[in-house]
Amino acid sequence: TCLLGDGCTFPLEGTTTSIYSHLRHHGLNYRHRDRAPCPWPECSKAMRWGNVARHILECHLHVRLQCTHCGKTYTRSEGLGAH
Repeated sequence: TCLLGDGCTFPLEGTTTSIYSHLRHHGLNYRHRDRAPCPWPECSKAMRWGNVARHILECHLHVRLQCTHCGKTYTRSEGLGAH
């Protein structure tokens, strides 16, 4: 669920595309390589804008991908694919 203020409780989906779309709804939009602060409340991290959605998914929404064969979880699809 979104916690970006203004009483927003929009249910965020587990994709970077949906996160960026919702961030634009809040007026947040930088160029891909620009450094930007994480907009999540009480997070002081700054990173390239191109990494913000993944950061939100991993660190704030705790989205994990699970292997259907062994049950091991990963934070990124690249890790699951390599597994």
